[in-house]
Amino acid sequence: LVSCATRQKLTKRPVIKMRISPLALVPFIVALLPKGSSALKEIPTNADDFNEPAWETIIESAFPPWATPAAGCPRLDAVDGTLLDDFNTFPTPETGKFNPCYYTKAFAGLDPSKGGYPTPIDTHYPYEFAAPFLGQPGDGSVKHCPQDSEGSVNIGKCPKFGQCEGVKDCAIVSDDYGIGHIPPFVPLAAIKKEYMAAMADNTTDICESFFHFETSGCNIKKSALDEVVWKYFGDAATRTVKFQPPILIDGEPSSTYFRLEYGGESPACDDGNCRGPHYCSKEVADEDMAWGDFCPYVHTGENSGLYRHPHIALAALELWMANQCIPECPSEWLKSPNGENYGTDETTSTSITWCEMADNANPMAQPLVPYAWPNTGKGLYPG
Repeated sequence: LVSCATRQKLTKRPVIKMRISPLALVPFIVALLPKGSSALKEIPTNADDFNEPAWETIIESAFPPWATPAAGCPRLDAVDGTLLDDFNTFPTPETGKFNPCYYTKAFAGLDPSKGGYPTPIDTHYPYEFAAPFLGQPGDGSVKHCPQDSEGSVNIGKCPKFGQCEGVKDCAIVSDDYGIGHIPPFVPLAAIKKEYMAAMADNTTDICESFFHFETSGCNIKKSALDEVVWKYFGDAATRTVKFQPPILIDGEPSSTYFRLEYGGESPACDDGNCRGPHYCSKEVADEDMAWGDFCPYVHTGENSGLYRHPHIALAALELWMANQCIPECPSEWLKSPNGENYGTDETTSTSITWCEMADNANPMAQPLVPYAWPNTGKGLYPG
């Protein structure tokens, strides 16, 4: 018989000692940590603008500007007026940068040296529903004029895609195409609100919920945009998206407030001549033939040239977020996958065919009266 002590000696197995690198445990430790947005930066804000995002800072990080003239951007003494002597120097184009003194979207979609910014098509804005480029008035815009329209058609009266019948600031949600056309300041407000909420409660992983590089590059996924737009602006009772204009209402920011539109400033717009952020002359407004978008942006007073598109702010904000989440997303739009090959081929540009202007050599010009479309293409404006 074998004693218990002997049996233990015979059956005792050798102890194998293993060394585990602490680095090997990192994925397991990270997986156990609570997910959230604590590692992300706070959106920079502007204390002089109701603590709204500092849009100039955010936009210029993605779309760095040319040097601004020492006195500031050029300005006129009145809408369709005379260039002021103290503010008559235009900025000089710089390679890979954008115009700081912006008066018209006529050059949008073209090389930045011409003075424009990317169009909503270029920035992959999913709710634009732009009209096709078939030679009709309003090509590439949100206005869907019939393909056989005469050049004299009032583009502003052509319909947008997916709008609520007889209701302003409202888009239909359809099984066919999802959310209809909504202005970019709507999703801009939604993702701003969602990001700030995530930073406050640290329960939402913004990087995971907003981005998927393999399918959407450095843009926010459309499915994520749909969800946040619906969360903040959806109306379940009517299955529509309803929103306010991006202005101050009774001195307070609306739900989509975006200061850089500078719409309807006094005294420039006191004659009822402006069309949103477009400063038409009274003569153009009275004729009521030119689409308001053909009129220049703010070009009088201290805000002259400072208009910025909300879709550019949206493109800048989503890239600012993506830059924190995805190594392949640089901070500048032209260097990112989002801006790849932008403005390199005029034959495939997304610029809108312009109308004839009173002065085709002046970026602050008004549409010609009587109205004529298309532009001859012999000056600055694309024909």
